[in-house]
Amino acid sequence: MKFYDNLLWILLMFSNSILLHASVIDVTGFGARGDGVTDDHAAIQNAVAELKKHNGGILYFPVGQYRIATSGHGALFLDGISNATIRFEPGAVLLMDNLLPDGSGGGHGIVVRGPGSGITLENIHVRWVKKAIGRSHGDAFRFEGYPSDGKTIARIIMNNCIGERSPQTGAVFMGCSDVSVNNFSPVDTWADGLHFNACRRVNVNGVLGLNNGDDTLAFVTYFDEKFSGQTGGVFSFPDLNEWCNSDSNATNITAIGGHADGMRISGARNINVSNLNVSGKWAGVQLDSAIKTTENEAVGWGYPASRNINISNVSISDCDLGLIVRSLNVLPDASESFWSFKVNISNLALSGIHSHGIDIQSVGGIQISNIRSDSRIRFLNLRGPVSLNGLDQTGGSVEFTGIQGKRFFGFRPNMEPKPIEVSGPEEVATGSVLLSRVNLAGAPLRLDRLAGLCISGLRSDSAIELKNCRDIYLNETVAADKPSIGNCRKIFFNGSELQ
Repeated sequence: MKFYDNLLWILLMFSNSILLHASVIDVTGFGARGDGVTDDHAAIQNAVAELKKHNGGILYFPVGQYRIATSGHGALFLDGISNATIRFEPGAVLLMDNLLPDGSGGGHGIVVRGPGSGITLENIHVRWVKKAIGRSHGDAFRFEGYPSDGKTIARIIMNNCIGERSPQTGAVFMGCSDVSVNNFSPVDTWADGLHFNACRRVNVNGVLGLNNGDDTLAFVTYFDEKFSGQTGGVFSFPDLNEWCNSDSNATNITAIGGHADGMRISGARNINVSNLNVSGKWAGVQLDSAIKTTENEAVGWGYPASRNINISNVSISDCDLGLIVRSLNVLPDASESFWSFKVNISNLALSGIHSHGIDIQSVGGIQISNIRSDSRIRFLNLRGPVSLNGLDQTGGSVEFTGIQGKRFFGFRPNMEPKPIEVSGPEEVATGSVLLSRVNLAGAPLRLDRLAGLCISGLRSDSAIELKNCRDIYLNETVAADKPSIGNCRKIFFNGSELQ
């Protein structure tokens, strides 16, 4: 142990020595004015060239507004640099004033292109003077790596940064490894607040997304039958692997206002999320899979079902939808990799959701526990095991409709499945649906075209309705009235079969 302690001490002394002797390059020494009027683009690029000469170091921005009026790839472009820190003095701003004449985006803020390692961004505020006319060319922070050991950008740290009014994302990471993002604020962006594609070992602690035009936090990697993608673009894989944003964590995420989702996870593996608060978005949390189609231009992308996803301590309010887990354009005979999820969600609070607090469609492998909800809950065309343990529902119905069998009746225009059609309970497919510790107050329970559902510990003061069902078990149930049944068979209520 003494040998390893001495080795650790030597390594720490060596790394501290590097930091103490790192070259500090002040951009004002290369002509940057920071007066909010002068175009400082050329001066900043000259400072970056000096950084490259020193094979890294610290690029320092004193207090000021560093205006960028030049359109191009990036206001500050680090290409193939390692062991570099960009440090803004608190109050310094990279002021983007480079929209094109038509009002669209004219370039990114800070761009880091791999390969490289040891990149740190501190206290950086990138702000567009005016918001672009629409979603277009311009990420506040952009990391262009590649999903392989020799080509990636590794060991990235981003602390206390802000991306404001960007024509695209607040920050996007593509093909990056070992990323740490702390206290990031994407504000009024046209696209995602913080987006990861084909990365691995990401740790996010603290995001405050305000009025993001798309998802506030997204872990998304696409599907293709063969690997595709290049540096500076998105990546697709034929299956889930370590570069599908795997072995990542996100905590203390707040999303307020804007569009799309507070958080989206698609085509991902091994991700833990905790302490997520979403309000005023289209949806709180979405996990989805899809098979690309050009029909109706409904699904222009594809990704497999996510696996080993754990989400806890979630509060969603004032959204159109709360929690969504669904597959799109996935036929009954499709590989289970497109519909068999492995997702565990716990401690979920839903309030003031306008449509569905929980909407689970055409998937399996979902476990949800400890839910407090005042909004409608729907499970539609389930394909595999689903369990719900601990639901306190006040108002809004709880609905289970259909289990996906061999019979199939097509899609809606948006490629969500239509409900399964049956003429009677004998045609209903058998699934594996378990509910326990369910308390319903002013919340009807409706079961339709369902088989193989077991409920234990149900307490309800509202109607319980079953249609076209079979092999349903309601055990340890306390209800205001016995369930009403229509065209059903083998319905058991506290051990007795209902006729």
